[in-house]
Amino acid sequence: MAPDDEKTRPADDQTPKAVPLLALDSASLLTWFVGVLASRAWVDMGLLADPVTGEAAKRLESARLAIDALEGLSRVLKDRVPPEEAWRLEGLLADLRLNFVRQAGSE
Repeated sequence: MAPDDEKTRPADDQTPKAVPLLALDSASLLTWFVGVLASRAWVDMGLLADPVTGEAAKRLESARLAIDALEGLSRVLKDRVPPEEAWRLEGLLADLRLNFVRQAGSE
């Protein structure tokens, strides 16, 4: 190993550790899942490349399902997360809905 490699490589105790999903409390797990569903919605609207294929393609029914599921999660989380997190979630939903309408209208 070159001397420079040792400088840039984190020490073993600094390496981020994976946390099993089931170690998270329910609110944290649902908040994480919000991000997963939002990413899926962006991909299914054709606004992000699919991480598997590398291509952007519209699958609006799948995007609608992800957005509807996010709306349900938002209702459940709204009173169980800090106000700024609830506000961020509402903003995310608004952005997704607006972009869904735009993508559906461009077909």
